[in-house]
Parts: sequence; structure tokens; C-alpha cells
Amino acid sequence: MNAVGGGVPFGGAVDAVRQHGSWAGVNREAYRREVDYLVRYAHDDWLGFSVISGSVGSMLGRGASFEEQLGLLLRIVCDLYDAGVRAGDLTESPTKPFLAWPAGRAEALARIAAEVRASCRLPDSGDICWFAAP
Repeated sequence: MNAVGGGVPFGGAVDAVRQHGSWAGVNREAYRREVDYLVRYAHDDWLGFSVISGSVGSMLGRGASFEEQLGLLLRIVCDLYDAGVRAGDLTESPTKPFLAWPAGRAEALARIAAEVRASCRLPDSGDICWFAAP
């Protein structure tokens, strides 16, 4: 079972994915459709955080706390990883324009959480990393 169903254990810093009340008011079917869209997007192009942050905003609506937003953002990233999408950096190489981070899901989530917390706002495209299905 994936993180949506709660069957994946999280350790260390990524416990934030479970601790936040990110499911309050979020329709699970709408969530699944949004994640499916993001996975397709990552297969077609590089997926930036502006798209993911926009998804968070549309699902939570106005008035959601930063912690709720962060929790949902991390849950989405977790589900993207489960679907084979990876965080990484864009390069100038014509043969390898995307370089996936060598870290696993837990390490990537911890890094993203730390960087988002440090900025005190949801990231935009070009911030932290990009996502792609290598």
C-alpha cells in the first residue's frame, strides 16, 4: 500500500508526512486524480514545484496553515516517488539534461522538507529541485 493508504512506514524527518493534518478537507478521489496528472506531467516534461504547489493550494483552499500545506506537498512527493518519479537537477548536458538525486525517497523528502521550512513558503519551479520520470 502506498502513502495515501497509510501502509508505508516513514522514518526520521519524513514523519512530517503523517503528522500534518493534510487530509482534512481533501477529497481522496480528487487527490488521486491530481497525483495521476502530476505523474503524467513528469513523464512528459520536467515537473517544477510551481505545479505541485498549485495543486496543494487548489486542494486545501484558502486558510490552510503552512504546516498543512507542507504536509500535503510532502505526501504528493512521496506518491510521486512511489510512481517512479524522481527529484533531481537540470543540467546543461545535451545527453543527460536531468540528473536524478542519488538519495532514496526518505532522504529526498527530508531534504525537501528542510529546504521548504527554511524558506517558510511553498517552493516555485526552479526552487530546490525538479521532478521527472527517468
